[in-house]
Amino acid sequence: MPWLGLVTGVFLLGFYFWATNQFITQRVLSAKNLNHGRWGVLFAGLLKLPVLFIMVFPGLIARALFPDLPNQDLVYPTLLFSLLPIGILGLVLAGLIAALMSSIDSTLNSAASLVTMDFIHKMRPEINNKQLMSIGRLVTFIFMLLAVIWAPQIANFNSLFNYLQQILAYTVSPVVAIFILGLFWRGANANGAFIALISSSIIGIILFLVNVVFEWTTIHFLYVAPILFIISLITAIIVSLMSKTPSIETDLIWTKEFYDAETRDLQNLAWYQNYRVLSVLLLSLTTWVVVSFW
Repeated sequence: MPWLGLVTGVFLLGFYFWATNQFITQRVLSAKNLNHGRWGVLFAGLLKLPVLFIMVFPGLIARALFPDLPNQDLVYPTLLFSLLPIGILGLVLAGLIAALMSSIDSTLNSAASLVTMDFIHKMRPEINNKQLMSIGRLVTFIFMLLAVIWAPQIANFNSLFNYLQQILAYTVSPVVAIFILGLFWRGANANGAFIALISSSIIGIILFLVNVVFEWTTIHFLYVAPILFIISLITAIIVSLMSKTPSIETDLIWTKEFYDAETRDLQNLAWYQNYRVLSVLLLSLTTWVVVSFW
């Protein structure tokens, strides 16, 4: 992977997944209060650090133990069935299936919620909750069928990880651009966000066809993400400036006043409950881990 892509593309993909992905944010929104949501997110970040030891290192060891594997996606199942005894193997497979089911049902639930609440409910506000539930189940079933139909296409990519990162690179950067712009700029509006999302999504599909399907170009997918991010940002700014700017509540925009007010609120908490202190500790620990294994 290109080093510049690791600095730009990976950052954008990670920011999308952990900060704007409905699959993640709906769980944060279920927290008891704001601080519980913050602690939960930071704890999830802490749980990502052992990935180096429970995923990366075993993968490297497997490449040494089984150098003739035809596909790198076979590393994990090969390790399981070659090294684990039968009883432990069953427990690990049960845990794997449970994790897969949890991720799949959360993704389908998120997709159904977006369709029913952001589109159906707004177009047909007279629909009651029971009807919305029925529509949500139908949408979930349709998405499941589409996923089953698309699944064989994943075999055309080098690996599952490569497939996931490529798909994200061509689709999610506009969401990150709109989120960041709306967080820091009061002039951003719905018209700019909508046009930026639609136009950048179309450009992303075109780039995917040109670069991946037809292979007319060889732009690395980690460069595609920042390209779409910049295009979305510029488009949103231009359209927002050309259209009427709506009035936006102060607490929806990050300002110095917001930061100062939050600082006063956090003074009443112990240091181990202050999310800023915990964030610095987590970043320091992450830096230590990265530098140690550079």
